[in-house]
Amino acid sequence: MDHRRLLILDTGPIRELVTYRAVNELGFNRMRGELKHFIDQRSYGNFSSFLSSFQRRATSASVVAELNHWIRNTEVTGQRDLWQLTFEEFRNSGLDERLIKLLDMDLDHVNRFGPTDVSLMEIARQNNARIPLVLTLDSRLFGECWGQQIEARLLATVCSPSQ
Repeated sequence: MDHRRLLILDTGPIRELVTYRAVNELGFNRMRGELKHFIDQRSYGNFSSFLSSFQRRATSASVVAELNHWIRNTEVTGQRDLWQLTFEEFRNSGLDERLIKLLDMDLDHVNRFGPTDVSLMEIARQNNARIPLVLTLDSRLFGECWGQQIEARLLATVCSPSQ
């Protein structure tokens, strides 16, 4: 484990993780169709190993807002359980929620990528000495990170390393 490395998580990987746990631990079978990358125990295990290889993990407050939007659009009776799983993932993985203020963001970047993606790239820039890596499902964010010399990985390559 490289103790300097910082993993920065976008909304998609956290949502995939919470959905996987909701289906497999709580029996939320209606959500099974939402799973795109955690298709079996092996892909989940690959992700878990990848996650544990980083000493530090962070996300942005904008990601939490997107998680809220997602959870609020699920069945009301299961929303508290989804929040419980989300809290557990943040707590158990030591996920540090960071705030990047809208007014501290470049307007043109926000217009092009949205505040969530801009906040994740800003967290990476602010933590350059920690050798940050952004984990996402979003190919646009992935490409822009590399364009700005920020290392990034797509969740699909973490879950199925042969890709």
